[in-house]
Amino acid sequence: MQLSRRKLLGAGAAGAALSTLPLGMAEALAAPARTGKIGDVAHVVILMQENRSFDHYYGALRGVRGFSDPAALRLPDGGTVFEQPDYGRADGRHLRPFRIDTAKVNGQQLGDLDHSWSGTHQAWNNGMYNRWIPAKSELTMGYFGRQDIPYQYALADAFTICDAYFSSVQGPTNPNRLYHWSGMLDTRATGGGPIIDNSPSRSNPNCHWTTYPERLQAAGVSWKVYSNPTDDERTGNYDDNSLAWFQQYADAKPGNPLHDNAMVKRTLDDFAADVLADTLPTVSWLVAPYLYCEHPAATPNYGAHYVNTALQALFANPAVWEKTAFLLNYDENDGYFDHVVPPTPPPGTPDEFVGGRPIGLGPRVPMTVISPWSRGGWVNSEVFDHTSTLRFLEVLTGVREPNISAWRRQVCGDLTSCFDFAAPDTVIPLLPDTKKLVEVADASAKLPPAAIPAVGAQVAPEVEPGTRPARPLPYQANGNVTVDRGTGRVTLRLTNSGAQAAHFGVYADSILPFTPAQYTVTDSAEHVWDAAATDGVYDLSAYGPNGFLRSFTGTVVHPEQGDIAIPAVALRLGPAPEPRKRTVVLELSNAGLTNAVFTITSPGRSRTVYVSTYSPAEVEWPCDQGRYDVTVTSETGDGFRYRFAGFVEA
Repeated sequence: MQLSRRKLLGAGAAGAALSTLPLGMAEALAAPARTGKIGDVAHVVILMQENRSFDHYYGALRGVRGFSDPAALRLPDGGTVFEQPDYGRADGRHLRPFRIDTAKVNGQQLGDLDHSWSGTHQAWNNGMYNRWIPAKSELTMGYFGRQDIPYQYALADAFTICDAYFSSVQGPTNPNRLYHWSGMLDTRATGGGPIIDNSPSRSNPNCHWTTYPERLQAAGVSWKVYSNPTDDERTGNYDDNSLAWFQQYADAKPGNPLHDNAMVKRTLDDFAADVLADTLPTVSWLVAPYLYCEHPAATPNYGAHYVNTALQALFANPAVWEKTAFLLNYDENDGYFDHVVPPTPPPGTPDEFVGGRPIGLGPRVPMTVISPWSRGGWVNSEVFDHTSTLRFLEVLTGVREPNISAWRRQVCGDLTSCFDFAAPDTVIPLLPDTKKLVEVADASAKLPPAAIPAVGAQVAPEVEPGTRPARPLPYQANGNVTVDRGTGRVTLRLTNSGAQAAHFGVYADSILPFTPAQYTVTDSAEHVWDAAATDGVYDLSAYGPNGFLRSFTGTVVHPEQGDIAIPAVALRLGPAPEPRKRTVVLELSNAGLTNAVFTITSPGRSRTVYVSTYSPAEVEWPCDQGRYDVTVTSETGDGFRYRFAGFVEA
């Protein structure tokens, strides 16, 4: 489909608003007296776009958990999750992420990939995350760089990007949007659910449980949806206003707030007029027309123009901008690859399974937090999903959403860690001219379609160099193993002393099936490997939030055998007298009669330590701004190798 250039805004209020502020002009705005707390937020504007995964958009961005992730899932064949099995290829039988170069191919208008309930679970493959290509096709591995989506990258550099924000459902648009607007998909079948497909629609309003806007209405909190309930691809809403799928909204008549606030035509012109008049409600939901929703068959650049138009409308009234938070997220990944395995509830978790399959979390999707309190190009690595937007509104308004499951409240945060309310920055960032980007998108229609790399032409993804500042996180995770030589039991103990639950997936890297065990940890949890059943050998890894990784490989030595080195290693989070001097402490011990030789390595650093029988040693190891990645080996002849990676919060 070729897109012609279209003018998104008319000559009404929005056009007038934009005329007062040249696109991208940087301007320092005077801020009024503030409390330095969340109460300074008077307005929340929420825009959920369509069908992009995090790696598809931001895997190459500097300073985020993208293609350079050192803690990426290791597959049983020795490769990482980035090397997806593709048995039809002659160059290694795998396919790596490849850039969709929009200067050479029509990457602005990609095809739709499978993103069904069954297809997404197939790619997930019980947590093995190694069936993306059979489930989604080879195009799943395509990604963009800064040259391809400059506006989206500019937003990340100007504000705060979340690199652990997951879709809510391993499935398509509608179930995910139901979580976005109501906190659930009705697993208990009390209101038309469970909904795991795209069957609800404006013409088939088959849902009838309570939504969050209804709770706001009952509490006297103002809200409004800016949406046009038509099918016109230029001006309609692509049926993405999920409230229209609910019977109570479909039945509401003029004069009923459900009708007046959600079911009538409101465009970005109306939004801009409300901004200029300082009459925005407490909560606003924007719903983009199809051509501007960033669906793969629509274009990232058209979506950028829609987002920019909304933001420039806010910037046009400094008094409104300085008290507004704008949340930009995406409903699901469309089928495009992301490498971070999402947290999954343990079997039997209430309200989190349909037909024996976990609902979510689904693949990572982008979330950019745009506000004066989130300026500065930060990254936030706290685990979030679509219920997190509702949780943020809960904190702001005091209106609780009871549909959100207990497990999601444990695992997913409320977005408040994305903000520094004590240090607002109301300077308007310099952003790319999206009118020119629309022209680029139109011209790209003449280019050939995106193609898969030819055999022998695969290259590693190009990741931008550098880092970005990171927000503090509510985790303080650790993990160590103890070996019982008498029983052959190897016990992995996972701990978390942070304020938020940490989720871990524990994998048998070899010998045993690769399917992970799931643990949600608020204090501690234990995973036991019976090495007596595996000839004494153990090989397991635990993956957790913010690049947490533990990997333990070794052999349990029989109690009667003591004339060899029997090494053991544990890691302790060291004291942190100040944030820049964070350390970890390696506790080295040896239960054998022969000296154990430990080799400790991390990027750019190594050390050898000799430990005699029952004379343990401690080695303090420096962190790099809180980050550590340490591997300890010992010359035992049985492959002893322990790896500890993660982050020490200050």
